[in-house]
Amino acid sequence: KLQFLYFIGCYVKMATEPTTIRVESSMSISSNTFFNIIVDKNKELLGQEGGIEGVMKNLNTDLENGITTASIEQRIEVYGKNELPEEEEVTYLKYLLEALSDKMMILLLVLGAVALVIGLSTPEQGKDDVNYSTAWIDGTFIIVAVTIVILITTINDYLKGLKFQALNRLTSKVPFKVRRNGGIQEIDVAELVVGDIVLFQGGTFLPADGLFLKGQGVAVDESAATGENDDKKKSVEKDPFILSGTNVLAGVGGEFLCIGVGEKSFSGTIEMNAREKGKRTATPLQEKLDKLADLVGRVGIAVAILLFLTLGLISIIKAKNNGDSYDFKLLLDYAIVGVSIIVVAVPEGLPLSVVIALAYSMQAMMKDNNMVRSLAACETMGAATSICSDKTGTLTTNEMTQITANIGGVVTNDYDHNGEGNLSLSELHESLSKKIIDLYTDSIFYNSTADKIQAPPGTKSKITKDGRIWTGNKTEQGLLRWAERAAGKDVTTYREAATEKHVYPFRSDKKSMTTLVKKQDEHLGSKTIQYTKGATEVILENSTSYLDKDGNEHGMTPEYLEEAKKCLKDFASKGLRTLGVAYRVHGEHNEPFPEDDPFDNNLVLLGFSAIQDPVRDEVPRAVESCQSAGVVVRMCTGDNLDTAKAISKQCGIYTEGGTAMEGPVFRKMFCEDEQKFMEMLPSLQVLARCSPLDKQLLVGNLMLLGEVVAVTGDGTNDAPALKLADVGFAMNDGTDVAKKACKIILLDNNFASVVKACKWGRNVNDNIRKFLQFQFTVNVVLLIITFVGAVKDATRSNGDGSPPLAPIHLLWANLIMDTMAAMALSTENPNEELLERPPTYRDAPLISYKMRRFILGNSLWQLAIMLTLIFAGRDLFETHDDLAAMVNGAPAVYSPKDIDEHDEDNETLLRTVLFNVFIYMQVFNWFHARKLYDEKNFFEGFGRSPFFLPIVLFVSGFQAFMVEVAGEFMETASPGGIRWGVSLAIAFTMWPWGVLLRFVPVEESTHVTKRLDHEAEKEKEKNEKNGEDDEEDEDYEYSAHTKLKMVMDVRKQQRELFEGALKKKVSVVKRRPWTEALKNIKTRISVIRAFRGNRGSTLVAKKSSGFSNISSLGTTDVGKSSEMSPARTPDHVNSPM
Repeated sequence: KLQFLYFIGCYVKMATEPTTIRVESSMSISSNTFFNIIVDKNKELLGQEGGIEGVMKNLNTDLENGITTASIEQRIEVYGKNELPEEEEVTYLKYLLEALSDKMMILLLVLGAVALVIGLSTPEQGKDDVNYSTAWIDGTFIIVAVTIVILITTINDYLKGLKFQALNRLTSKVPFKVRRNGGIQEIDVAELVVGDIVLFQGGTFLPADGLFLKGQGVAVDESAATGENDDKKKSVEKDPFILSGTNVLAGVGGEFLCIGVGEKSFSGTIEMNAREKGKRTATPLQEKLDKLADLVGRVGIAVAILLFLTLGLISIIKAKNNGDSYDFKLLLDYAIVGVSIIVVAVPEGLPLSVVIALAYSMQAMMKDNNMVRSLAACETMGAATSICSDKTGTLTTNEMTQITANIGGVVTNDYDHNGEGNLSLSELHESLSKKIIDLYTDSIFYNSTADKIQAPPGTKSKITKDGRIWTGNKTEQGLLRWAERAAGKDVTTYREAATEKHVYPFRSDKKSMTTLVKKQDEHLGSKTIQYTKGATEVILENSTSYLDKDGNEHGMTPEYLEEAKKCLKDFASKGLRTLGVAYRVHGEHNEPFPEDDPFDNNLVLLGFSAIQDPVRDEVPRAVESCQSAGVVVRMCTGDNLDTAKAISKQCGIYTEGGTAMEGPVFRKMFCEDEQKFMEMLPSLQVLARCSPLDKQLLVGNLMLLGEVVAVTGDGTNDAPALKLADVGFAMNDGTDVAKKACKIILLDNNFASVVKACKWGRNVNDNIRKFLQFQFTVNVVLLIITFVGAVKDATRSNGDGSPPLAPIHLLWANLIMDTMAAMALSTENPNEELLERPPTYRDAPLISYKMRRFILGNSLWQLAIMLTLIFAGRDLFETHDDLAAMVNGAPAVYSPKDIDEHDEDNETLLRTVLFNVFIYMQVFNWFHARKLYDEKNFFEGFGRSPFFLPIVLFVSGFQAFMVEVAGEFMETASPGGIRWGVSLAIAFTMWPWGVLLRFVPVEESTHVTKRLDHEAEKEKEKNEKNGEDDEEDEDYEYSAHTKLKMVMDVRKQQRELFEGALKKKVSVVKRRPWTEALKNIKTRISVIRAFRGNRGSTLVAKKSSGFSNISSLGTTDVGKSSEMSPARTPDHVNSPM
């Protein structure tokens, strides 16, 4: 308790510490003062500055006109930009230093330098003088080769960094509307400045600190910033404080005065304080490959040490037997060979191949309308087994059209929605009274957030005859178009007739939207009239009376209810969505508007609108592709069951034997009979009347069954499910909160793009495995032939333990294995055949049985060839010719130097043949490595591999150049035409051998799924072993333990709701105990300390990605606090459905 009080005391002291920042003009309020106002919600301090009006006056901001463009530079100078500096600036030097820090590269450079010094200062064994013409070659070329490897690695990493930086800039661009120069302008979020009046509505992620000016029904979720889980209703009098990093759950017409941006805002300060320089998060596949590379590297190190000791022992024994002094330079030669083996054995190309495959795929996926925000999403989609998709805008076109209605019990005729004239006005007025037509269309006109605005220049939206475009929710646009034509009135002009109105935005807990209007009504007089629309069952349930076709009010009867339900069922069977429309007289004209939604169960039913949203043409084919790929597609929608079933049948989702049910039944089954629920889950195809919590419950339990789940969503309340799923897809037209919770944004809002992402995910996994099987083959062969060949040479009487391939050859082979192979095999584009096989299960081994067949079979063949050449190459290639016995008819006399040079030439020639055969066998083996299964035609699909053939041609040509032209540097000699032909012929045998291998029958392992709870338990054991605590790292999106906690929270919350433990307004995350409150206070203390420490200082300008990247506050915690937050349904923005 004393510690608790101590922290409170420190917090109060720091928050009230006076600061002085000298500024010019009238902008005299410091950033620190604004920060204290926001962080403490300090009304007293705000009052000292003259309240909101005083602050606006000080900032030269006009309530109606906003700020002037001319003042922006001064505002930036005083208060800063709305962006954070890059965590790590992308520079070539940075990546060069990283490459130079590789221990193996450092060791090779040191050994190369030592070899250069010794070579230039120590004569070779048996010689008196140093041969300076060749002594520098070994050391120099090792240094040059290492330099080339470092430069290539640096260039690859640098280009990759630039690509990711460009992608971050693209994803950070979020438009906001502000008042400037007397009008409303749309700017990028990074262009916001202190003094701007920012416009917002429900679903907005608040990008800056501010003071609330106006708005109706504005409720903000501040749990991400404060830990307080109740929705905060904003008003000028009670709570005007807008905290950056929070999200708006509901509200229309919102405006706030910006008073804190970038590093000087609440969330910006926390973001800068929490940054960890240099920390990189690896994807799951990268972690697996790192472990595998570590294992292979250890084997390589063991072989290198064993070879060094063996060769050293053999050379010592030989020197002792011959009575010679030991040449310690041999140990340096053996060390260089050993390190070269390590460099070759350590498969650093595995992580490189992942980076290349993922970076290339991310860029290519942009063309397929998938903006990837998380690298792991690419690879995870390859294992997806289930897709839970929204309906509206994803499976359907989101082009809403009201084609009919039931008004006063009369069903109107369908009409041509592309027509231009009024909607059969004469027919309507013949069947219905003017009163009910007016009330029905008034309800649609007033109770809506959609509108028509003047079309801006260059707009791509459909422009009406009067030069305007529709904006807002698509469902409401369809209703308004119908109402305009039915009433023959313009919506904008007609709304001006209302003297006052107050909007209570759509809330998912009530499934309705209400607007109160004060007007002089022709039929009801001067009253405050309540217009309500929403889900049909909600409107029916809360209507105590109805208007008939003549405009007469009657008490609700069972007969009328039954007829209404029959009509609704008929609409639903045609795939039409329905909305209920009602009204009531709320009170007298002079009564004030209530603060809370006045929705009650005393409504007067007017009728129902039936809306058509056609299925996208490409969706049935995309769903069929998913099903053939072993991926189950499920539809989650707010529609009623009959409508959902009708549309899902059109999409091909709902099939014979499948299960369709509504959310209440779904929840009840889970709470009453969990075993039955879990048995039903695999067959579930349609979930209608789906609430946000239903969606999370579905996703979480599918993950418990071992499914890899992808989810689509567009609303604020979809964010928890998007965060919980293995891969979350947000619609480009969705809210900022949904986008920040997802891993991929669908730029075209189209389900077909989800299928493309699945295809790309499988392609990424395949490409990496192609590289993996190729590199392991090379690793196995190189390790064995280097060890055997070196030992074999050391045992010869005049041998010195030279390996069959020189260290420089090994380095060139390493370059081929890693960088070249990664680029050639990791950049192939996907084909349709990827969707004709089942997904790879969650924890499938990296090396499948068919890959093992490839590695083992090709390794054996290459070893057979290389070992034959090592032991019998001199005879086969005639590289052992003797010196001539006679010269000019006289016996020849040769010096020891002549004999050594002749023997060295023979060895160089044999080594050149071995080098050629080995390299070209890898080139031919590249073609087979492109296929992972039983494909016999390895030439198929070159058009999908833009880099493959160019790299093959480059390596082949450069190999010939090094042998023929750079022989002295590469320790090679021209083998001659015959030996060239024989070398290529031997290497060519890799093609027929590779085809024969495909006929060896191999069965893959049985499909096994890994349950989420099992994974979490395994992960927990590993963390305990390593002394780590996963629970403290809730932002780690790949943590099975964290996801399991989220699933368990959802399950527990659902049971509590069912049992009635929680009432209307609930929060998924339980109230935090005082220890959590203490932790929150500590965090805020550290934030203020950081802010105080930075005050008055000027940061060096850096390139930045825009303040919209500050997502850690609003993304992770959204999933903990907003499942039941009443702002959105799964399908629509502000939609009553």
